Amino acid sequence: MEQSLGSVFPRVDREFDDALGQPNMTGSPERRLLLAILERAILDFVGNDARELEQAEQWLFGSEQGNRNEHFSFEWVCEQLDLDPKRTSAKIKSMPRRGNRKVAPWYFTKHQPAAA
Repeated sequence: MEQSLGSVFPRVDREFDDALGQPNMTGSPERRLLLAILERAILDFVGNDARELEQAEQWLFGSEQGNRNEHFSFEWVCEQLDLDPKRTSAKIKSMPRRGNRKVAPWYFTKHQPAAA
């Protein structure tokens, strides 16, 4: 039987989880840090800097063989954030790239003024 990662490595929010009896959805400092790491990698991946893209791609998809035991690997971060690494990876791969534009292509769809 496969041993869960939570039994091998303690969850980042373990104390808070125990206090409330449910996962921390508001965000402890540790959780926000892990979200910031993931967000930075996603922004680098969809961005227009080739070096940042390559490094983000390596971190996001380079260890898809299941390197969940290495602290701060993509899989480990996903596990700590209660995200499925495969689904998260697939979602990130499907995101549109910025290319040579300065603004991400989805920015204007979220920030258009409401029609009067």
